[in-house]
Amino acid sequence: MYPVYGASGIFAHFSQHHVNGDSILIIKDGSNVGKLQYASDKYSVIGTLNYLMAKNGVCLKYIYYCMQSLSFEKYRVGSGIPHIYFKDYGKELIHCPEFTEQERIAKVLSTIDYKIIIEKNILGKFYKQKSYLLQNLFI
Repeated sequence: MYPVYGASGIFAHFSQHHVNGDSILIIKDGSNVGKLQYASDKYSVIGTLNYLMAKNGVCLKYIYYCMQSLSFEKYRVGSGIPHIYFKDYGKELIHCPEFTEQERIAKVLSTIDYKIIIEKNILGKFYKQKSYLLQNLFI
């Protein structure tokens, strides 16, 4: 079974996949337009997402981190349901140093992201422990 990505992450699994490899997922329709996700391996996406893959000699993870600093507000169109189109935001310029430097930067930022996830998990466990202790404080 392969994951199917939607606007809020993986929302289902399916027996077939449509994408094979790493890519940047970008929400192109709806209230979270411009939100980014990173996907690896084999998966599918629903119609509200675009997926971007890197050309040879470009570190996709580096591009992902660079794109997180972009503001997609200027590309939003539509009064009811906002949309963004690749033909518009695809013109953004991103500074790309040598490939080895891209990889080094992406590795450092990935390590920081991983540390943030760990710290959020620890914080969640502390909140659970606090809740448990407060519930048992007054018997």
